[in-house]
Amino acid sequence: MLIMVRLLENPSSKMRDVASEMGITVQAVSQYMSSMRKKGLVRQHAGKMRPTRKGMQILQEHFTVLKEEVDAILRKIMVVDTCVAIAGKDIKKGDRLGLIMEDGTLMATSDERTGSKGVAMEPASVGDDVLVGKLEGIVDMKLGNLLIIEAPSEMKGGSKKANIARTKYHIERASPGLIAAGDVVGSALLAKATPEYVVVHAPVESSMSALARGVDVVFCGTHESVDQIVQAVENLRKETGYSVRWTSVKA
Repeated sequence: MLIMVRLLENPSSKMRDVASEMGITVQAVSQYMSSMRKKGLVRQHAGKMRPTRKGMQILQEHFTVLKEEVDAILRKIMVVDTCVAIAGKDIKKGDRLGLIMEDGTLMATSDERTGSKGVAMEPASVGDDVLVGKLEGIVDMKLGNLLIIEAPSEMKGGSKKANIARTKYHIERASPGLIAAGDVVGSALLAKATPEYVVVHAPVESSMSALARGVDVVFCGTHESVDQIVQAVENLRKETGYSVRWTSVKA
């Protein structure tokens, strides 16, 4: 891939130039070039080696995937030195603050015994959003609980065959901060079982975001949608070590 990039940037490059830039031998470059010609990735044009259309396509695909992976790593290691929180008291600029998560919302308080602390970058009244800098520590936070309600598939009758009373009972017992419909069947079932607002856009992403902020979630859908939320929970455990407590019931 890097050899093709070099040829793309400077078609006049000799093999020894490419070898010198990449820190490999001329023989190695020659072997790679021979292999790429056989695969149709490069060709000679007007006495110069250039990537073919096929080679350009592979280059684009390779570096697009590489960029996505690098971006994902950078997001994980990004140093956050400021944040925005809701003022839990009247705040003056320069006040030392404690940061806590309450019902999915980051709150700034006067209690500095919290796991995360910072300094107010601006004045704010109770209920205002306030910029907090000079962050230290990690916000004390527990993950929300997840209740999965599995609905019958459409082939088995969908919401028409679900037990509405049982579904309503489980929702009320869970008392969630977020209710999400994983698919059309889940949306129809929830509409029959609860008057509460239901998230239907990006339900898995919305549910995982809420759970990460300590919000209890009810997720309703057919088997395929249930598999998606369970996989998301498992991915969170693998990537961060945090485990979401979840239970599943049949509708």
